[in-house]
Amino acid sequence: MASNNVSATYSYLQTTGNRFTGLASGMDIDSIVEKLMKAESAKMEKLQQQKQKYEWQRDAYRGINSKLEAFQTEIFDNYQLKTNTFLAKTASVSDTSKLSVKASSSASGTLTISDATLAENGQDVKRVVISPATGTSDAVYATNQTKLSELGLSDGTLKLNVVQKDGSTKELSVDYTSEDTLESLASKINKENKGLTAVVGEDGSFSLSTAATGEYDNGLVSIVSDDNSLMKSLGFASSNSAGTAILNGTDATYTINGVTKTSHTNTISELGYSITLNQAFSGSSVTISSTTDTDTIVENVKSFVELYNGLIDSLNSPIKEKKNYDYQPLTEAQKAEMSKEEIEKWEEKAKQGILRNDSIISNTVSSMRSAIYSVTTDLDGKYNAFYNIGITTTDVYSDGGKLKIDEDKLREAIEANPEAVADLFTRAEEKDADGNVVDKGGLITQLRATAKTTINLIEEKAGKEGAEENSFALGETIISVDDRIENWKDRLKDIEERYFKQFSAMEAAIQKANSQASLFAQG
Repeated sequence: MASNNVSATYSYLQTTGNRFTGLASGMDIDSIVEKLMKAESAKMEKLQQQKQKYEWQRDAYRGINSKLEAFQTEIFDNYQLKTNTFLAKTASVSDTSKLSVKASSSASGTLTISDATLAENGQDVKRVVISPATGTSDAVYATNQTKLSELGLSDGTLKLNVVQKDGSTKELSVDYTSEDTLESLASKINKENKGLTAVVGEDGSFSLSTAATGEYDNGLVSIVSDDNSLMKSLGFASSNSAGTAILNGTDATYTINGVTKTSHTNTISELGYSITLNQAFSGSSVTISSTTDTDTIVENVKSFVELYNGLIDSLNSPIKEKKNYDYQPLTEAQKAEMSKEEIEKWEEKAKQGILRNDSIISNTVSSMRSAIYSVTTDLDGKYNAFYNIGITTTDVYSDGGKLKIDEDKLREAIEANPEAVADLFTRAEEKDADGNVVDKGGLITQLRATAKTTINLIEEKAGKEGAEENSFALGETIISVDDRIENWKDRLKDIEERYFKQFSAMEAAIQKANSQASLFAQG
């Protein structure tokens, strides 16, 4: 600290008003009372320091909850929700020029594909006619700048149903005017972004094409309403009736293990394989199979272990951190004598050990560690527990009980029975008909349950960010300490007033004595 003296920027005096300057006594009364009030304020300052500790503790708990919430979300999204995390498979294909294949966790068996044709989108081009040929007269064709009024069209609205790539249907609605040109009409269609593309050539050629492929009963594009007969005028329909098909595509066809099938798209799903037809082919066949992707699964396990160990470090750190009793929360008077940087460095040390040996966090670490050894699977008699697939914990005292991997043993288990390995990690909780838990589930399920329990306990003790202080235990404690601080402030005001009254009386007595002494001296 810069000095042991009270800074001029901070005063222990609680009241304001006229002060006696000690003219009679020659004493600096304000300074004397200031020092007296410093001593009187010691108990209030201790309460303020205690309040600060509770606030630091509250904030530290909330920091732990943030880590637990992030961990809970990540292990669910990246490890439990994705079934192929611990059941990743690699697809092999005999001719990658003809097919592209991805294998999901459920991929099984060997497939042979032959006689494939590709699915195609719907596309048609019409050269727009202003007036048809009559007798020996030539037809008059439009250009891209021909107005709809020249086709005999007035203002109107065109509504079409357009099949999307995923097989769903969206309605395309275009308002047009008689002043629109073929080019501006095409722009309006394209602006809708509903899977239908219009292109107009300078010679009046009007093209419509779909993003989706496949042959549908009602076409890829069909009329919803066209009371102005726009599609008929452009040459795409003979009728403006609702349901009239404008465009249609063709389905893909293929023979798989001797069975002929069709598909609206060139990507097909069979027995856990996602197969994309790259080209049409016949007279030859392509073979597809899959194997367990041991390398990917091992890397996923390593990633999970790294995430888990990071959490364990962040939980062990605050409960093992030693308190530094030489650094207590600063009083306002102490802060007044320090720079911002000095305050930050001091408080960083004062916060150390604020959650040391905390039972909530300690129990969480213990529960998570216990789950590693309690989780088992019935899917394999040999690889039925984590220690049997090469995953154990380090020493709890020297290294916090983090996970470690015997990679050779892990690879052996994955290659032998990947389903058993996945079950150890991702099996869901099971309840009986009465709602009683009969199986706590795999490791991730249990870790998430433990994290959730801890989050709830911490919220009961430290609340969430922005929570009312009277809604959690530490908040109520802070309110109680705050009330005591306010009571002390009122008490200190009374004490201060008493001191000033006493010194005022002393000054009056001294002044009276001085006056009497002056009279005696004159006599």
